[in-house]
Amino acid sequence: MHVGAYRFGIGAGGSDWRWHAVDLEIVGPRMADAVAGGGQRGDVEVFSVCGTRAELVRRLGQFTYGSRWLSQRRCERCGWVVALNRGTVEAEIELHVGAAGDGDTGLLRQVFTSVLADVAPGRDAESGHRSDLLAHAALHRPTAIVCERCSERSSVAEVHGHGVTVCPQAQLVCGECTFTAGRWAGEREGLSTGECVVPAPCSVLVALARHYEIPVGGRR
Repeated sequence: MHVGAYRFGIGAGGSDWRWHAVDLEIVGPRMADAVAGGGQRGDVEVFSVCGTRAELVRRLGQFTYGSRWLSQRRCERCGWVVALNRGTVEAEIELHVGAAGDGDTGLLRQVFTSVLADVAPGRDAESGHRSDLLAHAALHRPTAIVCERCSERSSVAEVHGHGVTVCPQAQLVCGECTFTAGRWAGEREGLSTGECVVPAPCSVLVALARHYEIPVGGRR
């Protein structure tokens, strides 16, 4: 039986400060016991489902696809643990495949499908071989990027002329291997700075594809 959306809250933590999933069925009773004993909820040590120490941020609501907080800095490992437990695997696949936009070749989906068919499920609501391998592939998902001017404007036509709907300098890159600006860049956080742009599929996806005998660019 798959668990409901209410089970997982949002926590913040990790060396790179990402949004994680916290299992409320585990943390909730512990916090209640702490309060009953005269303590505070914050006295309870909290770990996400991927094992990262985190701070539960109750006001952010549930770890779910509709959350605006999870549009960036969402932990891939937590995402797959939650998806496997909720039975929302297809939605999780679409989330990562969608990063390629119109440039999607189907490779990432085939890798996900192969991993799901090959690796046995792990323990309920915990990270394991299956969820972590899926997350590893998701980190290296092909991601569509556009030129710097397009990234700063509301439409491609503003930059490249009337009637143009696709940036002529658009590229499909590995979102993990390509260097992108950090929090120091303010509004440009997450955008490529140009020094290290790695085309997709990167060597990680190619290695996974070869392991599962998925053709890549006409080769196996």
